[in-house]
Parts: sequence; structure tokens; C-alpha cells
Amino acid sequence: MKNLLLLLSVFLGTVNISFSQSSDNSWISLPEGFGFSNQIKYSSNSEKIARIFENWTNLDYIKGIFSAGIRFEVFQPNNPDPSISRGKEFFADIAYKYLTIDLSNYDYGIKLTAGNFYELFGRGMVIKSYEDRNVRVDNNFLGFKANAYFKDFYLSAFSGSAANSNNLREDIVHAIDLSYSEFNFLKTGLTYAINIPQNKDLSKTSLTSIRFVPSISNFDFYFEFGVKQNDEIRRNFLGEKEKIIGKGFYGNLSNYWGPFSLSAEYKIYDNYLFSSSDQTISYNTPPALRKDYTYVLLNSNPSPLNANNEQGYQIELNYTLNDETNFQTNFLITNSLNENSYYQRINKTKLPVETQLKEYYFQAFRKWSDSFNSIFVFGYSEENSSKTKNLTPIIENKFHFDDINTIRVIIEHQHTTNIQTDEKYFSNVFSIEYLRSPSFNLNLLTEMQTRENLDGKLKRKFWSFIQLGYKISNHTDLSILLGSRQTGNICSGGVCRFEPEFKGIEVKMFTRL
Repeated sequence: MKNLLLLLSVFLGTVNISFSQSSDNSWISLPEGFGFSNQIKYSSNSEKIARIFENWTNLDYIKGIFSAGIRFEVFQPNNPDPSISRGKEFFADIAYKYLTIDLSNYDYGIKLTAGNFYELFGRGMVIKSYEDRNVRVDNNFLGFKANAYFKDFYLSAFSGSAANSNNLREDIVHAIDLSYSEFNFLKTGLTYAINIPQNKDLSKTSLTSIRFVPSISNFDFYFEFGVKQNDEIRRNFLGEKEKIIGKGFYGNLSNYWGPFSLSAEYKIYDNYLFSSSDQTISYNTPPALRKDYTYVLLNSNPSPLNANNEQGYQIELNYTLNDETNFQTNFLITNSLNENSYYQRINKTKLPVETQLKEYYFQAFRKWSDSFNSIFVFGYSEENSSKTKNLTPIIENKFHFDDINTIRVIIEHQHTTNIQTDEKYFSNVFSIEYLRSPSFNLNLLTEMQTRENLDGKLKRKFWSFIQLGYKISNHTDLSILLGSRQTGNICSGGVCRFEPEFKGIEVKMFTRL
């Protein structure tokens, strides 16, 4: 607690100094080469009498060929959900540190990193190590990494360990990625990664993939195919004749032609999750083929990515009629795999193919004048995880009074049918936001859900909150939320985090220098 109070006092002191600066929005200048950022989240839930404090402080330094950094984390306490806290319920420590040497010139170079690091190979089919605090993903590695290039060859290799759900780094991952881009019309890449369990009785798991990225005229393509291997699982569940225990494929086509743009994607992920031996760390996050929305009700029934048991496609078409009008439509479908898949054979099941997610989205934008524009949205979804069908019309209007002052009004309606019980209910969201660019915004949001129980009694439930956003000079963003918020899920790229019902106050502050 003393460390927490000290940290808060120091941070608030820096904020106070920012107010004492002159009106030119200047700020304390750090010594050359230094970079600083700090993110605070505090919430107090009055219904559950729960308080959560989270803080991340980053300090980086660059001097010539050297760069180094640390991240100091404080959780006192953290979110009680173990998938979020990951062994850091009460925690204060330097959880991330690195030292990098960069020896590069025009034709060739090498960069060496020791400590904690993130890495992405291709589009995450084999390795996607990243941090996303919204969904509480942080699968950084601790070890050594090398990035090198020579003309049109680029090499990335590392050896490291990621923290599991108990904040222990046990398994070791070795990975290498080689890409070649000599030809303007084609780029290629090859990736290999292997997980070595700490428990010597467990077998190693490896992923190998090859990718092709051709460009022909105004068509851009991306193809990547990977296989998964584990000798113990292969012998015990599939037999000696089998060579692999899983496979994955992702393909993408993008085309731009005049006012049209098209994106088409296809996937098949069959027992393709690459994880630690205790299954608590995911090393890969292949493209989910799911659309992330900014509207409340479209995100209310998520379908998380399952890299072991998915097959499907997504198509998006955009059309710009003129400077005032444009349209967007999107259709996606994700199915489970059949009984001949590696996933079902290993799990000894014979389940029929089921639709996990079917979704249709349409959006029309119209600029009526320089001071007024509208967005019309219609969404339809069928989701197996929530057993629901959802119809969601939305209208958003923006009123620009001048270059600084704007009012945004959003009305959302969703009609939901439970596929199993045939229960029907609807939800409404009304949001009005005032924005004073670039430093201030105020948002009032109210949500109502109307349900009818089996006894025929109508029941309505309301949630409302007011949220203030303020930019302190050019360095600090402050957000304060007061009120109640319904149970929901926060999703990004197919990775979702459950957010329980909330009533109280939530404060977020982000500072960067």
C-alpha cells in the first residue's frame, strides 16, 4: 500500500505540474532519448463492494545503437477473474525489461534483444506474441531474440518462455521465421516453432508453416498453410501412419477497382492451437474472420475464436458513390469441423457440423450537409455460443456546429430469439455524446432490456452511465465513468474477455511523454 500511495502521489504531482505550464501546452521535457508512458485504471463496484487498481508504467531509453526499457506493474488488487489476474492479484514489480543492440545499415543489419519481447510472424498463424490490455492478453516472451536482414532476406529467431496462469515461465519456445521479397509480384515466408515442456514426460509440440503473398495488378493475395506435430499424440490417438496432428490454412484476397473495394477471406483451423503444455498460454492467434464493432448491442453476444475447430469465410464489399455517400456490407460464416477432422479423431467424437457464427452487416453513410451526417446500420447474427438469433438496426447522427463542437446521437435496437427455448426479448441503447475537439467529450448512455418470463410477467431492467473524457494538455487522457453497465464481453480479433455487471465509478488515465 505504501508503494501504491507513493506511485499515486508522484503521478498526481506530475499532473499538477502540467497545469502550471504556460498556455502553449508545453510539458516537462525529458532528457534526450527517454520515453515515458503511464496507464492507470481504478474501479469501485458498489454492488459487489469490490475495488480494483491497475497500473502500468513504461520507461524507455535510446542512445545510439542501444535501447532499453522497463515496465513497472502494480495491481492492488487486480481483477479477481483468474484469466485476467494470471497470478498477479496483489503484485508490484518490474514485469517487463529489455536491452536491444541495433547494428544496421542500408544493405544489411542485425538487431539483438535480451529480456522481454513481443513477436509476430506473418499474420499470427504460428506466433503472435502481443499485449492488448482491453482483453487482458499479454503473452510476452522472456529470453533472447535476433532480427536480421540481408538485401531481400529477413530473418527473425528467438528462444524464450511465456508466463502461464500462475505467472510462472516454465515451457521454452524456439522459433524462426525466414522471408524473401526479391520479386515485386511475390513474397514468400517459412516459419517453424517448437514448444518444449518443462515436464520431460510430455512430448514436444511444433508448428511449421509456409506463406505466399502475391500481387497481380490490383489484386493482393495472402496464403499461409501450417501443420502441427506431436509424436505422443500422433501415436496414441491417430496411429503411426499419420505424420501430423493438426493443420491450418488462411487465405485472403483484396481488390480495389474504382469506387469498389473487396476483401474475401477463408480459413480452416483443425486442432491448430499452439499453446503451452498446461494449455494456459496461446502462442498463436490466427485470423479470426470476425468483425469488431464500435456499437454496444452488436458486441453483446460474442463468438470467440476456436483455433482447434473452425472452418469458414468472410466477404466484405465497400462502395463509394461520391464524397457524400458510401456503403459497406459484410457476410461471414464459421462452422465446426466434421468427424474426419484431426480434432474430432483425437477427442474420439463424431459430432455433426454446426454453424458456430453466421453474421450479416450492412452500413450506409450519408453526409447531408457540412454540419450533419448519418450512419444507418443493420446487423443479423446467429451465434451458437449464446444460442441466439439477433436482429439489430442502428442509426447514428452527428451534428457539427463548427470545427470544435459536435453532438453525436446513437439509437440501437436489438431483437433476440433464444434458439433453444424460443424466448424472445429486445434491448435498446440510447447514447448522446458531446465532443469539444480536441480536449473534451461527455457521453450519456442508457440501456434497457425487456424480457417476459414464463408466467407472462413483463420485466424491464435499466443500466445508465455518464462518461467524461478530458485531454490534459497534449500528454494525458483522462476518462471517468459513473453509473451502471450491463454484463458484456470485450472482444478484439476473436479474443474475448467477460466483463461482469458493474455499478459504481471507473477512472482511467493514460500519460505519454
